[in-house]
Amino acid sequence: MQMNPSLSGLRCIRCASLWPPADYPEGCPSCLEAGHPASLECLYEPSTDSAMPLPVLDAVTLGEGATPCLAAPALAQTEGVGQLWLKCESANPTGSHKDRMAAQLVSRARLAGATRVAAASSGNAGVSLAAYCAAARLEADIAITSNCPPLQREAMQRFGARLTAFEDSLSRWPHVENLCRNHGAFAGTNYLNPPVGTHPYGVEGYKPIALEILEACGTPSDIVVPTARGDLLWGIFLGWQHLLQTGRIARLPRLHAVEPYARLSRARATGDVRKQWDGVTDQYSIAGSTSTLQSLEALSRSGGTPVEISDAAAAQAQQRLERMGLATELSSAAALAAVSRLRRSGLLDAESSVVLIVTSDGRRG
Repeated sequence: MQMNPSLSGLRCIRCASLWPPADYPEGCPSCLEAGHPASLECLYEPSTDSAMPLPVLDAVTLGEGATPCLAAPALAQTEGVGQLWLKCESANPTGSHKDRMAAQLVSRARLAGATRVAAASSGNAGVSLAAYCAAARLEADIAITSNCPPLQREAMQRFGARLTAFEDSLSRWPHVENLCRNHGAFAGTNYLNPPVGTHPYGVEGYKPIALEILEACGTPSDIVVPTARGDLLWGIFLGWQHLLQTGRIARLPRLHAVEPYARLSRARATGDVRKQWDGVTDQYSIAGSTSTLQSLEALSRSGGTPVEISDAAAAQAQQRLERMGLATELSSAAALAAVSRLRRSGLLDAESSVVLIVTSDGRRG
């Protein structure tokens, strides 16, 4: 396990300032000081290697990645689109896409000499980080909410994580901030408010999803991604951006962000992603009142749009997927519900080729 020698630096997605390879869990230092938290994207030296560049080589692994991309012609016909695939990130070792990020992030933590990882999560991220910390022989401190689903809580504890409960989501972040800033913990999630994306080396772990989709079904016209603070959305975009820059594709697919109530659309309208928009939802994996600049950038750079999906619409989509033999978390099923919304709005048509990111499998839903 080693850092990728071709990693040349990081660039701010807001001010474009350049930073040397190092750990920046709070994003761009300049933008943070200016009160505008902004993510950093990794830069690599040109290479003839066809593999997707990642920060950590030979990372700790539990077998994540290479997930199925299932053709769903019956769904495509029902939805009135040309082609539709389900990218089943639920096939990852702990049942969600978070394993891709955890592999890179936990590996970087070990290389940096950390002995513990701290994170705020009441769901898939906490389970994944706990599992990968166990594999890397690191301690995991997870701040959860008091209403954390029992099966999620139990899974984290089985992997050896120490859990601390808080009344609501935002109250967890000062606890994680303290562990990371004052007690040597490596940041496994955001802890700033307003938030920034997760550690950029971790988010890089999502880039191979783009290559896997390309190899399975070519370049789709549209990709639909359940989204909270946009790590997955941004990471997938970075993968497609790399494929475009290296000449593997001629155009970017549009990335659409699925959320349970309007956050990104309101942030885009006001021009300020730092505000909070409260809402109530059972789609706990994409809940929360905050958003991030990286989410808006992924939509803007790819030409995509936010899509609000109610719990009722997500539940109907969940039942449709279950009748196909696929168990999904409610927030994962919301991606299917979004297709109808996008079709009615005219953004999708009979010629569209669409990939839905099935983020998790619902085994702990």
